[in-house]
Amino acid sequence: SLYLEASPKTYISNLQVYPDIGQRKINVELELENQLNLNEVNVELVIQKTTGDHTISLPPQRTRTRCSDHIELEYLLGDQCSYWDEFNQPLYRLTAVISDGKVRDSKNVQFGMREFSVEGNHFSINGNVTFLRGKNDAAVFPLTGYTPMKPEEWVRVFSIARSYGINHIRFHSYCPPEAAFIAADQVGMYLQVELPFWGGLDSDTLAASLRQEGFAMLKAYANHPSFVMFSHGNEIWGGHNRVEENILAFKAYDDRPLYTMGSNNNIGYVPPRACSDYYVGARTPFTHDTVLTHLRLTQSFADSREGGILNTYIPSTEVNFDFPVSQIKVPVISHEIGQYQIYPDYREIDKYTGVLRAWNLELFGDRLDASGMGEMDTLFRKASGAWSALCYKAEMEAALRTRDMAGFQLLDLQDYPGQGTALVGILDALMDSKGVISAEKWKQSCNDVTVLLEFSRYCWTSGDIFDARVVIANYSDKDLDSDIHWEISQEGGEPVDHGTFSNVHLKQGGLSTAGEIKSDLGSVQNARKLVVSSSIPGTGYSNSYDIWVYSQETPVQDPGDIVVTKVLNDQIFDKLDKGVKVLLLPRTEDIRDHSYPGLFPPDFWNFGMFKMISEMNGKPVSPGTLGLLMDPGHPLFNEFPTDYHTNWQWFSIIKASNSLILDKTPVQYRPIVQVIDNLERNHKLGMIFEFKAGSGKLLVCMSQLDQIMEHPEANQLYRSILRYMSSGAFDPDCQVSRSFLTDLFTSIK
Repeated sequence: SLYLEASPKTYISNLQVYPDIGQRKINVELELENQLNLNEVNVELVIQKTTGDHTISLPPQRTRTRCSDHIELEYLLGDQCSYWDEFNQPLYRLTAVISDGKVRDSKNVQFGMREFSVEGNHFSINGNVTFLRGKNDAAVFPLTGYTPMKPEEWVRVFSIARSYGINHIRFHSYCPPEAAFIAADQVGMYLQVELPFWGGLDSDTLAASLRQEGFAMLKAYANHPSFVMFSHGNEIWGGHNRVEENILAFKAYDDRPLYTMGSNNNIGYVPPRACSDYYVGARTPFTHDTVLTHLRLTQSFADSREGGILNTYIPSTEVNFDFPVSQIKVPVISHEIGQYQIYPDYREIDKYTGVLRAWNLELFGDRLDASGMGEMDTLFRKASGAWSALCYKAEMEAALRTRDMAGFQLLDLQDYPGQGTALVGILDALMDSKGVISAEKWKQSCNDVTVLLEFSRYCWTSGDIFDARVVIANYSDKDLDSDIHWEISQEGGEPVDHGTFSNVHLKQGGLSTAGEIKSDLGSVQNARKLVVSSSIPGTGYSNSYDIWVYSQETPVQDPGDIVVTKVLNDQIFDKLDKGVKVLLLPRTEDIRDHSYPGLFPPDFWNFGMFKMISEMNGKPVSPGTLGLLMDPGHPLFNEFPTDYHTNWQWFSIIKASNSLILDKTPVQYRPIVQVIDNLERNHKLGMIFEFKAGSGKLLVCMSQLDQIMEHPEANQLYRSILRYMSSGAFDPDCQVSRSFLTDLFTSIK
């Protein structure tokens, strides 16, 4: 809405409050438009303080002063000085009143007493080191098509984020309305706002326009304690001298927020200049495409070989970013981490009851129907979502585990339905849960206090001593002294081992090692998934990790009546015709043209966008898949414990695999282990599947297990497959012909 307001000809045009928490006072600056040419004016400062639902009035302060266009005053709060941060939100409202005879005008602003500053490589709030657990806000509001304009609407948005442990919001290349700042003040959210710019700043005229916009943003919103950070824009790839000039101008104009030259400028390949108080990037710029520079576990295939750390290194909970962070001498925030796709549940379409219609989801849903898998979307979401949540856990914990890291910014806690449709959130575009992970489980890895376990691998053998360190990231507002309990249990809850580290001192503002777990796994005789958990008793702070224990490596016994082959040829077909059981482990070169290489994490952002970018830049295209779907109760898994989704024990198996396109199988046919394709292609993809052929039985494993038997998980899966094939449970119900198999595989000799 628009309105007109009459004011005296001499009036307050600007009112700014500069907190001084050390002196427990505020410095107040008024700008006046003195069209009446008054010589002097009375100034009254009236302050109300609100803590929760309780509001009190502080003693007013009156001054007679020269009526200049700029007046500076101070107000000593003294004992009424209470600090604002993410834990406590005392808020003040200052009303400045000027008067002289019949002339009277007033202006009021909300402020908080806080000092958000740089302390070495970290941020501090009122002297306490904080860690920014951030998400992007990309103005996704499908029901209205515009950002909320009422504080209570933003309180809902921020409160949902807080319920998932988020304490920081980055507004992606835009500045929200004042309602967002009011709400963030109330909720205790640290905001980074950005100029509306994404590109190369190659124009002096545009730079000047952005400078004026920045001044206006600071004038309008910098009183709010939540406005702690200011970025010049997103991924600025040129014109950095102009950017620097603008940042220097902003810092001279208002030193309350911290400033950076941009978020992930040049995709992280340019270092921060002296004007930058902090750095936001996907990598540090000291050398090019290498994981040594990465500040997140996953990149696109266009930006890094095979997508970076998570797809190329054996999983562990020891990964951190100590080295790249050490190359930057200001606080480092990792940019747009995660971006793990989750397959949609197309029932979400019905939630678009406002101005936007989910045409993109409708189109993708039609494609899934056309593939003959229209009923699978819910299962695909459940499995890809559970796996994505585990990858996000690894992302956030790697950042928290980095001793000198200052924070991360997720992309995103919620979906972004634009830019090719990026369904990367554990919440949908309306910020509703997808049901793939609870807020409580998510907060194990995203909270002010996070219990971390560091161990070298997820897959162990019964001859090993499980070795792990318990590390606590304490970014609460105080030191903690507490016992730390740990436990190893079987999946059903039966304890295997436990212990307690007594009276551990956890210093505020960093990492503390509680102790080391050493547990003999010899009592685990059969393949098992174990859960390793640790907690701070009497608090809600806990964490848990899955590990897998297999029997000690011994050679796989001769399968006897099972023929193991890498190719289908006349000899193998003859055996199938005679009723023989065949295990086929296809060679990659034989099925390359109608399969996709194994991709461990879910595809990055969305398939179509980065396929195009990779092709434009002559880079490999991502396989584009979203993880595995299987029935853990299937007898093939009797000796290989698994979930219904990808988990860490599948890494070596997936990396040695290709997923075969099974679109020509009957509509109702489903592989034992299905690879979930992205929502653009919707291929039926198989990793492990079976057929009846002739009088025989054929099981196909698209992972070349025989080539990776040094990995206990691969050895165990191979054993489990052979035991299954030797049992009466191996009874495929899909009969196929020789010509069908000839068409499916190209390795016919």
